[in-house]
Amino acid sequence: MRRTIVVGALLFFCSAAGGHAQQALQKSPAEDAVRKAVEALFAAAERKDLAALDTLYAGERLTVIEGAGINRGWADYRDHHLAPELKEFTDFRYRPANIEVQVHGGVAWAIFTYTIQAKMGERVLDSVGRGTAVLELQGSRWIVRHTQTGSRARRPTDPKI
Repeated sequence: MRRTIVVGALLFFCSAAGGHAQQALQKSPAEDAVRKAVEALFAAAERKDLAALDTLYAGERLTVIEGAGINRGWADYRDHHLAPELKEFTDFRYRPANIEVQVHGGVAWAIFTYTIQAKMGERVLDSVGRGTAVLELQGSRWIVRHTQTGSRARRPTDPKI
């Protein structure tokens, strides 16, 4: 009898713990929306679609840090960094992976890894990096208020993303 109670208790606690683990794996609709916004950001950049990026970034309230540089506002980032860079890129691939999202009310942040590949004239860019995006809920849409990314040249030991 005692053994049955112990086994029953163990089964109960294991199933309860499993339930909590499953809940932890399930993503909320807000987390999914933030993840999709981050993916859309990468996809629009890869397509060189500045009009789409205009709808994803927070206008003049945007800050972007890449390496040691900072851009303040979408117009500054677009005109002095992103658009000239995209114009030079051919065979451009820009892909996020391992996006981890946290949502707290109307603010969210995502950490991610990414790869960037492109040709710029004779130069070949093939890098891996990590980044953070801070997003804000505006109406029913998540927009990007801040990003910070850093990358380095791909090493043979880096996983393919």
